[in-house]
Amino acid sequence: MSFVRIRQGHALDAVAVSGLVQQVYQPFSADFPPTALKWTSAAVRALPASWLLAHDENKLVGVVRQGPDPEGHTLDSLAVATEWRRRGIGTALVAAVEELAVAACARQMIIALRDVLAANTAFFTALDYRMARPLPPHHHIFTKEIGTSL
Repeated sequence: MSFVRIRQGHALDAVAVSGLVQQVYQPFSADFPPTALKWTSAAVRALPASWLLAHDENKLVGVVRQGPDPEGHTLDSLAVATEWRRRGIGTALVAAVEELAVAACARQMIIALRDVLAANTAFFTALDYRMARPLPPHHHIFTKEIGTSL
């Protein structure tokens, strides 16, 4: 993995975070309306602390939105710059979210994955997320138990 620094987002990061999310998710618009595209700079600015950002030096290379959920802790809108993919950035961001969730005493991670995005399903399945139930019309909920001893 490349060395990156992960930190919590701030309001001043909103334009960069939104830009990266839009860059990563816009290409899917031809096939379906990605829910991540709702994260405009104004929307990110309204909830800056819900974002974790991965930086290499001063360059933003990845982001993820996270927070508590009635069933545990959720994450969504994971986005890694194209030229930084397959270097462990997404895995590091998910691990950072899981650490925050454990610190907040959550026992389960939750993510909704779109059915047609097999690569996303494979990524999260490799991180021990398991399909829990359908979320019609186009998603499934995946969960992962956290904060428990083996």
